[in-house]
Order: sequence, then structure tokens, then C-alpha cells
Amino acid sequence: MLKRSTKILLLCLITMMIIIPNTIKADRITFGDALDELAELERQKEEKENEIAITQEQYDKLSNEIYQIQIEIENLSKEIQKANEEIDKLGKEIESKKEETDNILVFLQLSSGEKSYLEYVFKAKSFTDFIHRVSVVEQLSKYNKEQIGIMNDLIVQNNKLKEKNKETIKKQEIKREESRIKMAELGSRINELVKDEAPIEKQIATLEAEIQRMRDSGCRERSDKLSVCYPLITATGFLRPLKSGTVSSEYSWRILNGQIDSHSGIDLAVPEWTPVYPVAAGRVEARFKTNCGGQMIYVYHNIKGEQYTSVYMHLVAFGDYKAGDIVTAEDVIGYTGGSSTATYNGGYDDCTFGAHLHLTLATGHTTSHRRTMFNPREKINFPPMWQYWYSRTW
Repeated sequence: MLKRSTKILLLCLITMMIIIPNTIKADRITFGDALDELAELERQKEEKENEIAITQEQYDKLSNEIYQIQIEIENLSKEIQKANEEIDKLGKEIESKKEETDNILVFLQLSSGEKSYLEYVFKAKSFTDFIHRVSVVEQLSKYNKEQIGIMNDLIVQNNKLKEKNKETIKKQEIKREESRIKMAELGSRINELVKDEAPIEKQIATLEAEIQRMRDSGCRERSDKLSVCYPLITATGFLRPLKSGTVSSEYSWRILNGQIDSHSGIDLAVPEWTPVYPVAAGRVEARFKTNCGGQMIYVYHNIKGEQYTSVYMHLVAFGDYKAGDIVTAEDVIGYTGGSSTATYNGGYDDCTFGAHLHLTLATGHTTSHRRTMFNPREKINFPPMWQYWYSRTW
């Protein structure tokens, strides 16, 4: 039988395969493949926009629920405060009534030696007045005792209301916290949908521009082979993208900001403004700026007849090569950033915390690199983490 850890690993792998379907062909052979990829990207864009809209609607609904819960908590808190004030007021009145009752009871305490009661009673001018005065003293005492009983009952009711409100507030606070957790999950999902290897709008715009370049180069029919109508020089192998550096983070799952993160490439630590070179000769396909990845460049390669895409992220500046330009492995396509460009340093890049180059490799020619990405170490020999190299070759 499989061990529990093995089962969990297999389940995770199956889930990843379900979540990230490879619906876009890795290799483009014909002009039609590029057209089909554009159609698929547009379909994905519509699908993603629909999911974002639904998720945002759920997010807004929860936000409104939290607002209503907060109002209810505030109202309950006010009721508790009002009950406390009422209890204090009634307590003072009870003390006052007790004092009055004690004074009246003094008249009834014949054994106390006080003559006030007798003097009051025997000053009656008639028997009827005498009976009246005795009745008055007894009624006053009885009335005060009844009032004290009523006020004590009110205090008990207020205390019960106060405890009930406290319990309700506790439940509402739990509900509010649960809603906040759900909001955080939905917010993360929205970010996940919005934050991609490249925003899908940019992927579509990039591919549309490339298709136009294909047409300008002579591609017309869907069956036209790109190797004929839109050829790309062939490279013989891979090089490191930097003349020197060290690996600071591997291609893997990792913990970033307290959350599990899929690291799509390998991080190479070097000072900012270090020149960046293509890992092989190829064509600059796209360069743009995003809030997660900063300024990035996509380069397409044909290495020994196989198609590859290399991606360079967190650049402080681009080189002189624009989309569509052919580059050799010795051309500077950009300069490393990652520190001054980081959000925590007042920059625009949310996904970097220090100077480095992020390198991603994927099979096929695509700006949707997460679908076919692989560990760069499979093609490029980098030393172990934190060991420096001083050459682009090995």
C-alpha cells in the first residue's frame, strides 16, 4: 500500500494537472497554430473575466455583510452601555429608597426608644386621624419596599439583557471574523486571477503583434510552416544569463509572505544594473511591466530544432532590443533590478525583496509560460545555492 505522504503527493499532482490544463499547444508549427493560440487566449480572457466578476460580487457581498455586522455590534454595545447606565441610576434610587424606608421603619421600631412614631401617632386629633396616621406610616413603608422590589427586578432584567447582548456580540464577532477570512480567500483568488505570468491582455496583445509580424514576413495560409515564412535562427545550446552570480532561490514550491507560492523560475542574486543576456540566440517576443515581476522580457528560441521560451523578470531597465528583434547570446537585453524596484522600497514590483534576476524557462513559444515551464537547472548548469560562478559557460 502507498504511504500517506505518497498519496497526498499524488493527489496534489493530480489536482495541479486539473487546475492547470495545457490547452495551448507547446510548439507552433504552422501559422494556424498561432491563430488557434490567439483564439484560445481570447476564450481564456473571457472565462477569467467572468470568474473575476463572480468572485468580486461574492467579495462585495461579504464586505456588506461585515459592514452590517459591525453596525449591529455597535448598536448592541450602545444597548449594553445604556443598560449599565440604567443599572447605576436604579442602584442610586434603591439606596435613596432604602434610606427613606429605614427612616420610616424607625417609627415602627417601638423597642428602639424613639418617640417620633408615637409622637406622630398620638398627635392625632381624633380616632379617625389616629387610624389614618398609622395607615400612612405602614403604606409608606410598604410602598418603598415595593419600589425597591420593582427596581431590583429591573436590575435583574438589565443584567440579563446585558449578558445576552454580550453573547450576541461574541457570536457576531466570530461571524465577522469568518467573513473576513472568506474575504481574504476571495481577495487572494482575485489576485491569483489578475496576477499571472503576464496579464492575459498583454499575452493577447503580444500574440496579435507577433501574428502581424508573421503576416508581414509572408505567412498567409493556416498551413504555412513558420520555419519557412517566419524563420528563427537555430542555437546549439544554453548559456547562463549572467557573467557571474549565485542562486538565491530555487524553482519549487515555497513559502512567500506566509502563503504557499509556486516559484516559476530560479532567482540569481547579483547587484542591480548587472547586464542580462539571453540564454541563447533568439527573438525578443515581448517586454512589458507588471506589478508582480516588474519589467520583464520574453525571448523565443530554436535550440537544436526544439522551441523554448526564456523569461527575465525584475529588470530595472530594458536593453535596446524591442519585440521582434533578433538577438544573439551576447546582446544585453536588460539590467537586473529587484531592490529599488520593490514595493517595500517605494517601487512598483510586489514580488521582489532584493536585487536579483528571476529566470524562467518553458517549452514552446508562449507568454503563458506557467503551462509548460520547467526547472532551469534541467538545461543550465548552475552551482548549488550561494556558490558563485564566474562564467556563462561551465
